Formats: sequence, C-alpha cells, structure tokens
Amino acid sequence: MTSSRIRSKSLRGLLAYWEAKERLLGRLPARHDLQPDEMVPFLQFVSLIDIQHQPLRFQFRLVGTGIVGAFGQETTRRLVDEDLFGTNAEEVERFFSIPLQTHGPAYAVGEYAVAPSGRSLGFESLLLPLSADGQSIDMLLGGLVGQRLQPDERVSGFQYEFYCPVMQTAAG
Repeated sequence: MTSSRIRSKSLRGLLAYWEAKERLLGRLPARHDLQPDEMVPFLQFVSLIDIQHQPLRFQFRLVGTGIVGAFGQETTRRLVDEDLFGTNAEEVERFFSIPLQTHGPAYAVGEYAVAPSGRSLGFESLLLPLSADGQSIDMLLGGLVGQRLQPDERVSGFQYEFYCPVMQTAAG
C-alpha cells in the first residue's frame, strides 16, 4: 500500500500536510503545530481524536462537517466504544491503534451498512499520529471521506476491504 492508493484528494492533501509538518519539525507533529488556515482544502473531513490510556480508549475531540454529514450524526466528545460503531467498535479501535504501534499513518477503505435501508456506502479513512513531546502519541489526526447518509438513516455496521499502514513511495 502506498500513499498513491488513497483515492480521495482531501485525504491525500491531509497526508501531504502531515508529512510536510513532520519533515519540517524533524519529529511527529503535535496538535499545536497544526494550523487550521493551512488545512482549508480538507478541513471539513478532519477530526482530532484524544487517546486515553489505562484502559485504551479513543474520544473524538473535534469532527469536521464533512464527517458529520457522511456519518449522519455529531460525534464530537463521544468515545468510539459508546455505541457509535455498533458491533464493530472493537474493529474500529484496532484500526485506531495502528498509529500507536507503528508511529506512522494508517489507512482504511471499505463500506458501512446503513439502517433501515440496508444499503452500503463507501468510505476512506486516514489516521495520523500526533505527539506533544515528539515521541509519545497522545492524539490522532483523522480524516474520513464517505458517501452521505439520509436524515432517517444510521450506520449499522462496517466492513473493511483492507486496512494497513500507509507506506511511503521511493519518490516521497
């Protein structure tokens, strides 16, 4: 998997932004290194996710309007395991854990099932580690682009086609 496999222009822009910050700083970026005015082209698809330890939990701190529209509900200040992802909460937490293990980006593409219609909608997600001290990951910078839910619909489950760390290409 290379960064060129990311389909969404917004997620490719988010990855390029994070990589440029990492190169400039010589370390993992921190939340305070991010400038919203530099992120305008993809800001609506961005989330900030706090990481709680002991036990490990993920909480959405900030969720862009594009994500709210795609997901069909506001998730700001909600924990991943608070019935946001139904029976798939453990799988989503495993995906969110990849940047903690690799200290690098993780990417997923798949579908989510929609109730009550039963239709499937596509999505892509990117997770990027942030670190206040340059080493310990304390937050994730997330991106999600997906098809929009109708007002009477809700996500009832996920199926990932694949997910894996994003690997850099030789050209950078």
